[in-house]
Amino acid sequence: MKFIGHFGFRTGKELDKLKDVSYKVGVTGAPIVMENTIAYLESEIIDSLDVGTHTIFIGKLIDAEIINDGEPMTYAYYHEIKGGKSPKTAPTYLKEEDKKVTEKTEKYKCTVCGYIYDPEKGDADSGIRQGTPFKELPDDWVCPICGAGKDAFELYEIIMPS
Repeated sequence: MKFIGHFGFRTGKELDKLKDVSYKVGVTGAPIVMENTIAYLESEIIDSLDVGTHTIFIGKLIDAEIINDGEPMTYAYYHEIKGGKSPKTAPTYLKEEDKKVTEKTEKYKCTVCGYIYDPEKGDADSGIRQGTPFKELPDDWVCPICGAGKDAFELYEIIMPS
């Protein structure tokens, strides 16, 4: 999740995204990240289509390679299994994520990327056990998605199902 956040929630204007990341330069000159990668497709853009909320790029396949065995992480897996959230600026942002409370919980939400720290789940990737309250997280703990510090989190109150 930290790897996803490194590329997905931080701007290249403030951070060299390829620093300390294993990559190679492809035949088109584009960097191809080799970490957490099972394959890549390298293409040349030949056209684009503005569809309102997105731009669809049409490309000609230039190169491709299978690097590792494994299953790709799908968008659904990222959200449903890993608990990834969409930032407010994303077209996939769900308004329900911002609903405020009928029953308080001690969950905290990252104001940068929308990740919700849930004490019941902890943060196994960072060595945080289940049941660890937010206030007991180490001072140097960072958001597992975008790397923001604890000071970027706010109390997140959700509506509990009846």
